[in-house]
Amino acid sequence: MNKKLLIALSLVSVVIFSGCATLFGGGAKQQIAINSSKPMKAQLGYMGDDNRTFSPLQTLTTPAVVTVVRDNKNLLLKSDDNEFEPMIIEKKTNPWFFGDVLALSLVSTTTDVVTGALWKYDETVTIPEK
Repeated sequence: MNKKLLIALSLVSVVIFSGCATLFGGGAKQQIAINSSKPMKAQLGYMGDDNRTFSPLQTLTTPAVVTVVRDNKNLLLKSDDNEFEPMIIEKKTNPWFFGDVLALSLVSTTTDVVTGALWKYDETVTIPEK
């Protein structure tokens, strides 16, 4: 087989069988910068499907940069000491996911859904002063 053809087929296979959001949109994990005017202790976690329950992921002191696994759930940032009102960090559809839709690739779409790369959160969150 021609070497150029083999390389081209390999590249096309990578794009077809891997999700656009997984490859180009940051993958399954994302960093979020959490800023505040003064250091504050906080907890970050996933909200339950009922938007009432809370599964803590990590405790942090602001400002901080945290890495989260993308999921089909909103995040909740809340104060340990009631220094600020709880903040919901909503999940949004990763724009790179629409590359899968345009390519009409069921395999790529499935890859992005399974890895969580379909979702993204704001990259920067600022806690407002009370």
